[in-house]
Amino acid sequence: MQMQEGFVPDVGQNDRFRRTRWTEGRPEKTLFGGLKVKGRRQLDTVTFRCPRCGWLIWFAPELPGSDE
Repeated sequence: MQMQEGFVPDVGQNDRFRRTRWTEGRPEKTLFGGLKVKGRRQLDTVTFRCPRCGWLIWFAPELPGSDE
């Protein structure tokens, strides 16, 4: 059975939807309760779902334009 490609949206600033991102390192909280991400490598994630059991598998491939 072939896995179905999709994505898991993340709600960011101003209720905008975007792809979830993998961020290198351990999570560290900011002063106001967010997470520090500045200066860390981030990659957009790609998600696949098994249509039979619903299992999700996430990848963070190195694609052109995915690094910020």
